[in-house]
Amino acid sequence: METSSKHLDAETIRQWEREYVLYPWQVQKGLNPTVAASAKGNYFYDMAGKKYLDFTSQFVFSNLGHGDERMAKAIAEQAGKMETMSSPFATEPKAVLAKMLAEITPGDIKYSYFSTSGAEANEGALKLARMATGKEKIIARYRSYHGSTMGAMALSSDYRNWACEPSIPSVIHCLDPYCYRCPFGATYPACDLQCAKHVEDVIRFEGEKRVAGFIAETIVGANGIIVPPDGYWQKVREICDKYGVLMMVDEVMTGFGRCGAWFAIDLYGVVPDVISMAKGISGGYVPLGATSMRPWVAEKFQENQWVHGHTYSGHTLAMASGIAAIEIYRADGLIQRSAEMGAYLMERALELQEKHPSVGDVRGKGLFVGLELVKNRKTREPIHEALWEGPRAATAKMKMLGKMLEEGLYCLPGQTSVIMLAPPLTVTRDEIDFAVDVLDRTLPIADAEVGQ
Repeated sequence: METSSKHLDAETIRQWEREYVLYPWQVQKGLNPTVAASAKGNYFYDMAGKKYLDFTSQFVFSNLGHGDERMAKAIAEQAGKMETMSSPFATEPKAVLAKMLAEITPGDIKYSYFSTSGAEANEGALKLARMATGKEKIIARYRSYHGSTMGAMALSSDYRNWACEPSIPSVIHCLDPYCYRCPFGATYPACDLQCAKHVEDVIRFEGEKRVAGFIAETIVGANGIIVPPDGYWQKVREICDKYGVLMMVDEVMTGFGRCGAWFAIDLYGVVPDVISMAKGISGGYVPLGATSMRPWVAEKFQENQWVHGHTYSGHTLAMASGIAAIEIYRADGLIQRSAEMGAYLMERALELQEKHPSVGDVRGKGLFVGLELVKNRKTREPIHEALWEGPRAATAKMKMLGKMLEEGLYCLPGQTSVIMLAPPLTVTRDEIDFAVDVLDRTLPIADAEVGQ
């Protein structure tokens, strides 16, 4: 009998997925996922019609909210005209989106290479650094995540990259600008930015004539919403210039208004050599990534081949979705809205810290806020440090997230003791209040472990 996709009940969908689908990052046994049936605005709905406030923008990509008719129209119109075209051909949507990106990226960043995901965008950045400089070593940071492909996973550093080891050679990791848990035992600003100076030490020890590039998330995402102190990126820019190292920032999560600016690096007044982006570039409506660069980097390939490519590089529907998304960001004032609503979210999150002893730290920029949960505020012992522990029995944080989902709030756990708060840029004050109320009711689960 031919399989039909019409009129399946929730249990059949779960059964078929358990039988035919391999879920990413999951132990497959015992999976019982919520079946999502539809989505609109800042909410999604299960098969029974129950609604959930999407306080994570799915994997931090639904910046525009769900079901925006302008996005659907732009994609449908392009599909009716020309759904795709291979990369050797020029198309109007590709030309327009590339020019739009040149308008909104920092400084003189101008050229873009298109892919379909953040991992692919970072693979492109890795190759750019090596081919543009003729050097081989790439420096990344320990508390980082850049994607699950082999090169991107080598740049990353948590338990998820264990399956990829041994990985590609000549990737070195350095310590992070993690003020709450300063690896240098210092306090900002008396620390004199030892975290940035450490980057220079690593470059020198690895051999300045061998280091091609430094790559990091501008603000760390899944591994803790770690916000560098003022001066960090400015100092790193100076160091990269001093040693001829490409400064590359991963803005896959933090780009397109997430942090209250087009790109988080804008908050530091610094122009990187390369920016990798994805997620918010299309609001998640069509998979799309890009690796954008300054002219001096692109000029390296005027006479030498850019030896890189993807089947769907410059996919026409993706280009149309990127154009429509940027137009909506502009028309609806979503970049400024993120800054304003982010300030309110931070205010409410700090109230939770005052009330709940398990909230050790609150940090973030714009609508990218993290609550770090601890067992002891004095020792800062985390409730769960999955970076090196890997999966284990449900922690208080995971129990909290399950209870929150029951109450109609979806938040992303990330890989540390941090709960990520990253709603669509269209979120309202009432929706933030609802989310904080749910957190307030569920944080006692974590509070119960304080002092143990």
